[in-house]
Amino acid sequence: MVITTKTNAHTSMALSLEVLAQKTNATLQGDPDILINGVGTIASAIAGEIAFVADPKYRRFIPTTKASAVILTANEANAFHVPAALVCADPKLVFAKVVELLYPYESIEPFCHPTAIIAKSAKIHPNTYIGPHCVIGEGAQLEENVVLHANVVIGDYCTIAQGTVINPQVTIYHHCMIGKDCNIHSGVVIGSDGFGFAKNKDKWLKVGQIGAVIIGDRVEIGANTTIDRGAIEDTIIGNDVILDNLIQIGHNVKIGDGTAIAANCGIAGSATIGRHCLIGGGTGVVGHIQIADFVNIVGSSNVGQSIQEPGAYASGLTTTDMKTWKRNLVRFHQLDELATRLFELERKLKET
Repeated sequence: MVITTKTNAHTSMALSLEVLAQKTNATLQGDPDILINGVGTIASAIAGEIAFVADPKYRRFIPTTKASAVILTANEANAFHVPAALVCADPKLVFAKVVELLYPYESIEPFCHPTAIIAKSAKIHPNTYIGPHCVIGEGAQLEENVVLHANVVIGDYCTIAQGTVINPQVTIYHHCMIGKDCNIHSGVVIGSDGFGFAKNKDKWLKVGQIGAVIIGDRVEIGANTTIDRGAIEDTIIGNDVILDNLIQIGHNVKIGDGTAIAANCGIAGSATIGRHCLIGGGTGVVGHIQIADFVNIVGSSNVGQSIQEPGAYASGLTTTDMKTWKRNLVRFHQLDELATRLFELERKLKET
């Protein structure tokens, strides 16, 4: 038996456009026998590669691309002449499928490296891969097709469900549960203590964090993201959630199914984020608020209160020249005075 990892092959296969069209349910235009052996951007692709248009502003490169084929919408295929194309409704989705076909996930044999340290009470399925210097605690369970790369630490009584791949240098603290087919990247820490302290005169008293972290199925967690364990109740990440690199998720946070959060976001403790939300990079979410399902938040926003209705939200200011910014900053600090003067003028107008 072999185990399929979540790492794409380093070298590509060569597949005909006809095969790619069939496998992706795209409509083929052009020679079906053209061989594709790689992918490239629409601006820099070379012969033998396939490209797609990631954003409308790149359409100008379609007439001059050297790619052997391009993934296009029907409107783009009608507007631009290319030697060959895969025509579809969602080029980005088809491109993702093409990449997986050309660069399939690698497979490895079940294995346990002799340097791994495994507690006697741990339950390890025989069809797993455990790399060098891994540590697996008491009562931990690894189900079928789990992959632990080098230097992974699995705490006591954790459960890692089947098909999950954990990349090097990941630490999962005790009593955490990871669902099926997850992909956890290097440097992730799951289940560290939440930021819970009480002030005792001039000293801080640590509040014990006795909850855990429960992560659903098919979750991807980017490098160096941290997810704190619950203070009393558990921190919960739903199914099909994708988390980018360098995200901080505080204790008792709940994130609904299908939500995506980009890099450098901070989610403070006890915040609840709904299903199928999109949160742009660098956004901060304060604690103890609720965000409804299907909310899109623009990057670098500051979410300081609950959002009750689906839709797109933003905060903050866009970049401007320094002179204008300084002038606006002065006016910002004058807002309270201006509001008072405006209120007084309105009062006098009503009296006349």
